[in-house]
Amino acid sequence: MIRFYAIPPVEAVRYWPAVEGHLRRACERSVGDISTDTLLADCRAGAAHLLLTCRDDTILAAAVARFCLQADGTVACELVAAGGGSLRAWQHVIPDFEAWARHLGAMSVRLCGRPGWERIFRGYHRRPLISLSKDL
Repeated sequence: MIRFYAIPPVEAVRYWPAVEGHLRRACERSVGDISTDTLLADCRAGAAHLLLTCRDDTILAAAVARFCLQADGTVACELVAAGGGSLRAWQHVIPDFEAWARHLGAMSVRLCGRPGWERIFRGYHRRPLISLSKDL
């Protein structure tokens, strides 16, 4: 059975060797604002949460989420990085992730990802944003 797990901050280091590769790929696709080192530091400090999707003892995917206060005063759970395989096999745990975020006070969930994620994250709305960067 495939399940969703939120790992307590004090346990993040224990799981890190098994998830770092998944998250490294996500960091490499980012705009350069995250690395596996910064993600681990945020998890250890309690500023972010390590999330796992597992089939029995096998980790299929890992993600890091943080909670952000929005301009309207509500809290959003932001999926900062996610990586792994077998997305179609574990997409059914997305409601478990959403319930966890709601339980911790989030009124919404947001994420940035590849265009194909729209087919997986049903009910999410595309925002008309782009990411720009320039090396100086």
